[in-house]
Amino acid sequence: MRLSIITINYNGSESTIKLLASLAGQIDMDFQVIVVDNASEETDFNNLKNALNRQDLFKQVLPVKLIRNDQNLGFSGGNNVGIREAIKNSAEWVLLLNNDTWVEKDFIYRLRAVLEVKTGILGIPLKEESGVACAGEIDWLRSTLRHVYMDERQGERYKKNIDNLSAGRYYTIGGGVAISRDVLDKIGLLDENYFLYFEDVDYSIRARNNNIPISFTDHTMIYHSASATTKKLGSPLLLRYHYRNALYFNWKNGPWYIKLAVWLWSFWIIKKQLFKMMFLYKREESRAILNGVFDFYKGRMGKI
Repeated sequence: MRLSIITINYNGSESTIKLLASLAGQIDMDFQVIVVDNASEETDFNNLKNALNRQDLFKQVLPVKLIRNDQNLGFSGGNNVGIREAIKNSAEWVLLLNNDTWVEKDFIYRLRAVLEVKTGILGIPLKEESGVACAGEIDWLRSTLRHVYMDERQGERYKKNIDNLSAGRYYTIGGGVAISRDVLDKIGLLDENYFLYFEDVDYSIRARNNNIPISFTDHTMIYHSASATTKKLGSPLLLRYHYRNALYFNWKNGPWYIKLAVWLWSFWIIKKQLFKMMFLYKREESRAILNGVFDFYKGRMGKI
């Protein structure tokens, strides 16, 4: 089974190097690594490139295919570049990993045992400070979607909960997901209209609509050390992406009554933010949210 691992670097070379070091220490080294740099600053890209060139561990034990984009293509576009490269190399499975993750030395060994008996899409648990994020939960007309957390100390109950996720309205988290080649052949790549946020749930829904199985595992785990800047919705730019993409996601994937409700929901968002601005409350955030709504109306997708 040919496995390609794809991760994106965007001004985060130290985290990316840590991930690669954990992959270089695997007891099963039968996989390919593709790093897509999303037009990072020169100093960051050079730091990554020099680390890969100067360390025999990477050059001899873990050869890395490094691709540099001439512009930031976001999560979806960056991963699509890596997926195309993996397909070119006849990958049977592609594994998308956030660059701010790391894995234990038996990760690939355990993962391969699962992939050999699976097809479709496989969600892999992410161990975070707040717990183990096993999946995301689909919920309509929300600007953010919550993750489902399980306590690995629950033993058999934990395993039962993992199995039950497949039957509910859950999606695989993009920071740790394996996609089989037949899925890519059937439904294609990630939707680059999103650029950032909601592309993973969009992909899961597209898969389910095409009768592609989605499953989750408890046989291995990814450790996620996401920074506060990537997780907290305090940045005006992140708010703009979230609201624009939430409207687009619901309009694209919701049942007919949700598609109709999108317009009412967007009017409510506008009214609420204008009211907050009248009273000088978090005006910068409100302005960003309004811009996100107007981006959706104008069809202004991709990178803002």
